[in-house]
Amino acid sequence: MSATVSSETVLPSNVPAALVRDFNIYGPPGIDDDFHRAWATLLEENDAHPLVWTPENGGHWLPTRTAIIEEILTDYSRFSSRSIIIPKAHSADHGLLPTTIDPPEHHFYRKTLNQSMAPASVNAMSDDIRSIVVSLIEGFADKGRCNFTKDFADILPIRIFLSMMALPEDDIPITKYWTDQLIRPDGSISFADALQNLKDYIAPFVDDRMGKQGTDLLSRMINTETNGRRLTRDEAIKLSIQVFIAGVDTVVNLLGFVFLFLARSESHRQQIARGDVAVADAVEEILRRFPLVTVAREVTADIEFHGVSLKAGDMIAAPTPLAGMDNSFNHDAATVSFDRQQRNSVTFGKGAHTCPGKNLARLELRIALEEWFKRIPDFHVEDESAIGFSSGIVGVVNELKLTW
Repeated sequence: MSATVSSETVLPSNVPAALVRDFNIYGPPGIDDDFHRAWATLLEENDAHPLVWTPENGGHWLPTRTAIIEEILTDYSRFSSRSIIIPKAHSADHGLLPTTIDPPEHHFYRKTLNQSMAPASVNAMSDDIRSIVVSLIEGFADKGRCNFTKDFADILPIRIFLSMMALPEDDIPITKYWTDQLIRPDGSISFADALQNLKDYIAPFVDDRMGKQGTDLLSRMINTETNGRRLTRDEAIKLSIQVFIAGVDTVVNLLGFVFLFLARSESHRQQIARGDVAVADAVEEILRRFPLVTVAREVTADIEFHGVSLKAGDMIAAPTPLAGMDNSFNHDAATVSFDRQQRNSVTFGKGAHTCPGKNLARLELRIALEEWFKRIPDFHVEDESAIGFSSGIVGVVNELKLTW
């Protein structure tokens, strides 16, 4: 993985040639075979190199241990969220709330979100979520096969989220397209245009519901009074877009990795089917093993960090997929053990920007597994040769077809 540094290569003055690695976070080596093992190639670095540097995507730092990722995510004084996308130029187009705001300003927006996504509010949606899950599964259970990605994973979280926000289900295809272009762009539309399209889409709903009482998530969020004030229109649009992106993308891809793992592991399927393990515990362990998100931070000042000189303005990635394979973070990390006694996880992030939708994501995954195993306790990957992966801000199983 080490990069050859030619005499013509001009490195930043603070980057030793010995720390240069040829690593593209949007196409890590070996991703065609296994997304997480591709990321785990960084773990091959010895302890003498806890941080390396790649010239890819504008040049940035990469940690090779999960403990350092935790530091990056929790220390906002040294690692700012004002730039969270690599390459850095894309962060200028982002500007959403609250992901690009550091504490203490961040607290207002996060408190507003927390009130809207509190466990009690999320749990109250259990029956509605279960109804959607059941209707989807029963649509293909008797067929003996399904395109899990298109028939279930791509639909379930978006339908749930649009229902929570009281937005039209007919808008699923176009809104998912715009969201995909922000998370893993294919070049068919610019990042800025995709973001603007989402803003133009959500703005009329914000305008219609601001200042009115409503029980839907959007109404509650934009009309919540926090610290003596409510969101402005611009703040409401930006916050709604960020919640929308998180709500329709992350769970889609978590579902893909969860069901791919179970389809390949008969022993783990049997433990769930026999009731040997609580589904909630199974969900937690699989989540620990398959984190997906790679965000970035901007270094705020010249500092020494784990033996490396970082300069103000440097970009540094925080790739959580490393954690699922890092034996220094969890014992025998790559092994999925439902009875694991101690479980360290960064799947939903760390620090001030820990995912506010983590309770909803866990609930969706738990209900999905409960209802799936009632109807389809034994299932397999229909075509292993077709399994491929993509890497972006969120990792993806490109397409998963199941048979039973």
